[in-house]
Amino acid sequence: MTVSSSVSKPAVRQVKRRAPQKRQPRKRGLFGSIKSWHWISSAACLIATLGFAITGITLNHANSVESVPTKSVYELAIPDSVKQVLTERQQNLLQGEAQAEGPLPSAFKEWYRQQAFGSGLKGISAEWDDYEVYVGLPRAGGDRWFRVDLSEGVFYQENIDRGWVAFFNDLHKGRNTSGAWITMLDLLAVVMLVYAITGLLLLKRYAKGRKSTWPLVIAGLLLPWLFLIIPAHASEAQEAKLTVTIPELTVAEYHRPYVAVWLANERHQRVHDLALWYDGKMADKEGEKWLKDIRQWWRRSGRTLSFPIDGVSGATRRPGTYTIEFKQLIEQFQNLPAGDYYLNVEAAREVGGREHLTLAITLPLPQINANAPFSVVAEGEHELGRVEFNVTTHQ
Repeated sequence: MTVSSSVSKPAVRQVKRRAPQKRQPRKRGLFGSIKSWHWISSAACLIATLGFAITGITLNHANSVESVPTKSVYELAIPDSVKQVLTERQQNLLQGEAQAEGPLPSAFKEWYRQQAFGSGLKGISAEWDDYEVYVGLPRAGGDRWFRVDLSEGVFYQENIDRGWVAFFNDLHKGRNTSGAWITMLDLLAVVMLVYAITGLLLLKRYAKGRKSTWPLVIAGLLLPWLFLIIPAHASEAQEAKLTVTIPELTVAEYHRPYVAVWLANERHQRVHDLALWYDGKMADKEGEKWLKDIRQWWRRSGRTLSFPIDGVSGATRRPGTYTIEFKQLIEQFQNLPAGDYYLNVEAAREVGGREHLTLAITLPLPQINANAPFSVVAEGEHELGRVEFNVTTHQ
C-alpha cells in the first residue's frame, strides 16, 4: 500500500527593490561653481599673499630690520654751454616767481645721458628756483636725485640703494613704482576679494556640521578692533637724539670741522635747521665766511639765513662722540605731513675734506616703546664717523 504525502512549500514573497537613484549633480551657475572660483583664486594669489604677509611683518618691525644704505655721490662742473642753456630756461620759467616747475632743456639731457652715471630723462620735470634746478628720480628700494647750482655751474648727484628688504617693502606699498605695478596690485586685490567672498560662501554652506565656524568668523572680526583700542603707551613721552662721531685724523694740519645738521623733505628741500657748529668768535665774523664750504647745506639753506641762528648755532667740536638732543623735533614731526624725510649731517674742514651723510626717516614714525626704539645709522668714511639718530620713550 502506497502512501503519498505532499509537502507544500511556503510561498516566496518577491520584493521589488528600487533601482538606486543617481545623485543629481549640483547645478552650476553661469560662472561655474563656488568651489572652482575659490581654488582658482587661491592658487592665483597664493604667492602674492605670502609676499604681502612677509613684507607686512618687515614693515611693522622696521626698527628691528637692520639695513645699511649704499650711497654713490657724483659731483662735477657742467660745461659753460650747458650752464648757459639752463640759465636761460630758468629765466623763462621763473619770470619773477620764487619757484617754478618745468622741463629740462635738450642740451642738458644729452650731456646727462653721456655721463657714466646718467640715463635718459624723457618726460622728467624739474624744479627751478633762483639758485638751482632739482630733479628727483626715486625708485623702489632706493633713490636718485641731482641738482645743478646755476650760480657756480656745479652738478651734484646721489644714488642711494637701501637693499632688498626696502625694495620689497616699497613694492608692498606701491611706492615709487610704475603704473604697470599699480595695475598689478589692483588686479591682485580683486582676486583676493574673490578668494575671500567665495570662502565666506563656502563657510555658510558647510557651517551646519561645524559649530565653531561662525564663532571663529566673529572672533576674526572683533579681535583686531580690541587690539586697536588698547592704549598705545599714551603716558610715555618721546625724545630724539643724534649721536655724531668726529674721527681723529693723522694729518699734518688739522682744523676742527664745521658741521651742519638739517631735516629735508623727499625732494631734499630744507624743512628745519637743527644744528650748526662753526667758529663764531673769529674777528669780523670771519667764521661765517667759511660756512659756504658746507656746500649742500649752504645751497639748501645757509645762504638765505642770518647768523648766529638762535638755538641752532654752536661752537666747533674736537674729535670725539657727541650727542645732540632735539627737544622740539618730536613736535615738529607731528606737524609735518606723512612722507619720506632725510636727516642730513654734513661736515667740512679747512685744508681738509668734506662729507655728507643722510639718514632716511618715514613719517609718521612707527610705534615706539621701551622695547622697540626707533634708530637709523649711517657710517662716515673720513670727516665723519658713526652717525646715529634715535627716538626713545621715557615716563
